[in-house]
Amino acid sequence: MGLLLAAWTGCAWTARGDAAKKDSQVSLAPLLRLSNPAAMTLTYNNACGDPVTLSLGEPLAVALKQRLGQVFQRIVVDPAVASDGAMDVALNLKQIELTIPPHVAKVYPVTVRIGLEAAYATEDGSTLWTKKVKSSETGAVEVQESSCDVIGLDAVVKSAANIVAQGLAMHASESSKIRDYAEAMQRTRPSRAQAVAASSPVQMPADIAPQAPPAPVSAAPQPSGASQGLTFRAILRDENRDHILQPDESLTIELEVKNDGPAEARGVEVVVGGTGALTAQLPPTIVIGDVQPGEIKREVLTKPVIGVQEPLRGELLFGLRAASPMAQVPPVKKFTILVKPGAADGSQTVADVDQLPKGTAAIKQPKAVVVAIGVGRYRDPLVPAVKFAARDAEIMGASLQSLAGLPADRVRVLTDGHGLKQDFAETFEEWLPKRVDANTVVYVYVAGRALVDGATGAVSLVPYDGTTASMSRVYSLRRLQESLARLPIQRAILMFDVSLEHMAGADPAIGAAPTWETGATGANATMMWMIGNNGLQEAQAFEAGRHGLFTYQLLRGLQGPADLDRDGIVAAGELCAFARGEVARMTSEQIGSSQQPVCLPAPGQGALVRIHPLAKGNNPKPMAPGKKEAAGPGEVSAASPAGVGPGQ
Repeated sequence: MGLLLAAWTGCAWTARGDAAKKDSQVSLAPLLRLSNPAAMTLTYNNACGDPVTLSLGEPLAVALKQRLGQVFQRIVVDPAVASDGAMDVALNLKQIELTIPPHVAKVYPVTVRIGLEAAYATEDGSTLWTKKVKSSETGAVEVQESSCDVIGLDAVVKSAANIVAQGLAMHASESSKIRDYAEAMQRTRPSRAQAVAASSPVQMPADIAPQAPPAPVSAAPQPSGASQGLTFRAILRDENRDHILQPDESLTIELEVKNDGPAEARGVEVVVGGTGALTAQLPPTIVIGDVQPGEIKREVLTKPVIGVQEPLRGELLFGLRAASPMAQVPPVKKFTILVKPGAADGSQTVADVDQLPKGTAAIKQPKAVVVAIGVGRYRDPLVPAVKFAARDAEIMGASLQSLAGLPADRVRVLTDGHGLKQDFAETFEEWLPKRVDANTVVYVYVAGRALVDGATGAVSLVPYDGTTASMSRVYSLRRLQESLARLPIQRAILMFDVSLEHMAGADPAIGAAPTWETGATGANATMMWMIGNNGLQEAQAFEAGRHGLFTYQLLRGLQGPADLDRDGIVAAGELCAFARGEVARMTSEQIGSSQQPVCLPAPGQGALVRIHPLAKGNNPKPMAPGKKEAAGPGEVSAASPAGVGPGQ
């Protein structure tokens, strides 16, 4: 039996970026009204030239409900249920760019554009807020010689719908008019979100009775200057980061309580409720203790989940209460939990990515330098471990060394206790400069944990001696980039499979999203960034492959599958496109959540670094004149400058 945790309301797997930064902050329950979804379709010609109609309404409705549900306390879809006004959404742009010659088996680029016009109407029907948003998603589809079908288009359409829904949700979360309306509604009566939540219990199997949700202490009249401004966040983590609890795994609950008020909060505790089969194994309360003004307190609880023998659907609920009165009760954090059987035979097809590339997979680069860092255990016990991080770095370092044909003195691997902050600094600022020249390609791989500055979005790596409670004990990514920029190198390929979160105490509702420093853009770009996820979330692991999921796909792609245009060369842009598409597909199809890797510079910018050769494909073919940078899932092809081939 495996335990799948997904689609949480009030708290994501960890604090997420984009629209999810605002989750549970707007105390409204709007009715979502999508104008004529049945008529929302896209039409294209398949490989036989026949018109095909693809539904857009269904994926758009799902994406809007999910993304807006991260902003508002609840989204209502039944007009018969009471709501706080309505969010009306209409489609004003739908466009698909796809050209397929008849009966030519190949991978083709596709672009899907979607535009929405939205309006928030109050209960009296007056328009409070309007916004127009649009998205453009590029990807790749495949055509087989024996079929007219176009494979992979559904995924691109869903991604485009998700992007435009995410943009709409972000603008809604930042609207002062909507927030002012929510505050006014709270002053006059409890929000519909609370009323609807109380009247609409979670649907679970009939033989499983849910426990009552935790009941935080009610707000009481406060003497002047004595109110507490308590806030809290809850994060659930499984051991291997794949959101599925296996029989040998434990569930870790991390709680953080902050007192922004002027007075001491006494007797603070978190109340645990939810489905009996799970809460029976957890304590009914988790004691936080007294919290002084301006203080942040953290508690971590790790428990194995055992004895679950049947499929169920339920919730874990966390509420905050205190012995002293609270001016305002923080909203309950809700985690939807699905327990379902695993595969009947427990089997899963897994490529052996630990086998070092040999023979045709290698492209010799004797002047290359490899730095591989994997920190999965930390001196501070409050910093969550990252499974497989050290192993990921060891295998990636060995694979890159084998591919480039490098001696041991041009490869440095730092893992766990050898990955101190001073080790990072010495490696990039002393060891590396002694080994490079104008023909050097630097490969940097990092697995582990990173912190995001809540004010600026700047990303910093957490070393073994670092902590998530202070930005002074981490290694800034800007510092790393500046070290590379000072070197007289040809180019740098950077690969990051890191879990991202805000520093302890930062408010995920208003904290900045990760900002990646990309260096030069366009043809002059010298740095290629392959980033495992684009938001504040855990980087998921692939238990069957015993690697981080993004790392597994990078290693797999280096062995040949990433040669998307079948020209016999795995280029940097192809590798990132391959890993990006595979990670997005696996997390969506198998885990039920989303992890979207990022490739920088993006395709279409003409950056020579994107065509840098990393390995040879399994089926090399002569390269046609005017080689094109291959498009992978979620990307579009871009022609390289004339006369430029691999290695030039």
